[in-house]
Amino acid sequence: MRIFAAVWVMLLHFRSVSEHRTWPIPLIDRFVLSGQYAVDLFFVLSGFILCHVYFAQFAGGMTRPKFQSFIGYRFARLYPVHIVTFAIMVVLFFGQSILTGSSTAQDSGRYSVGTFLSTLTMTHAWWGSGTTTTPNVPAWSISAEWLAYLLFPLLCLAIIRLRRFAPLVFTLLGAGLALLWHLTDDNVPIRVMAGFLVGMATYQVSRHAQRLAKLPMLGTVVLALVVVWAVLGNAHLEIGILLFAGLILVLSSERDWLCRFFALRWMVYLGEVSYAVYMIHWVVRVVVRAAAERAGVLDTIPAGLLVATYIVLTFGAAILLYHLVERPWRRRLRRLLAPRPKAARTDGEVRQ
Repeated sequence: MRIFAAVWVMLLHFRSVSEHRTWPIPLIDRFVLSGQYAVDLFFVLSGFILCHVYFAQFAGGMTRPKFQSFIGYRFARLYPVHIVTFAIMVVLFFGQSILTGSSTAQDSGRYSVGTFLSTLTMTHAWWGSGTTTTPNVPAWSISAEWLAYLLFPLLCLAIIRLRRFAPLVFTLLGAGLALLWHLTDDNVPIRVMAGFLVGMATYQVSRHAQRLAKLPMLGTVVLALVVVWAVLGNAHLEIGILLFAGLILVLSSERDWLCRFFALRWMVYLGEVSYAVYMIHWVVRVVVRAAAERAGVLDTIPAGLLVATYIVLTFGAAILLYHLVERPWRRRLRRLLAPRPKAARTDGEVRQ
């Protein structure tokens, strides 16, 4: 599912082919215009997957080694690609500033010392909207994810306390936060927690949803509802995250037809490179625009050709980023940040 969410966001950003013109993408443009909500699918999916992988780890209580192991793995998941794409944007900005005396950045505040520090610590989107306060614009959601990761162990303990009421409470809280988000100036912490809480609730429900296996076409039906919701425009976030949760829930059945499609080997691979696609597409957009502008063809080249160039280069760069940065550095950081086992006791003490 991640690759569809990543492409949804990517197409929304590529719709503006230059500073002076946009290209309504044929047939799917109304759907593309709702691409900002694809990030909320990531948040719901994140809450679900983290519960699937780590809930049992924290169900017995919180310990320092458990938290260190969890947060180390999540840091290793996010940071390598985040820091490389950030560094590329910084080099591009200052390189163009030196060569031409100008830059492609619309807001030089995105390259201030304060922004650098908050980006390096992945806290740049914790305050207010934060959606453009970093050089690589899509990275605002990485900061949001990092906040959710830090809170996740405490939320697991809350589920234990709430017991069978946890799915209902978390769903109501998530929907309530989504309603509140509409009243704020795009407050990122509220937005991420809305989707994340609903995703955690969805996992709790999925453990008792065996009857869904009897309805193999339900995933296709729910996906159609998601498309209709997006195409109608003026979409409400609270409806969207509940639809996303329903889609994830029905796809947890391996008998679902749509689940079988997503489980194909090439689809799984695209899902694995989706994070790199999401993080590198803005960099490609900046580079291609700058190159086309220097060549004097940015506003004359056919819009469809320019978007096709964006897409092809994005996937090529994402595959390289995945194999050269994301996978190897994730493994290295996991080994580096893994809790060290305590030394065995000696001198008559019982060995642990």
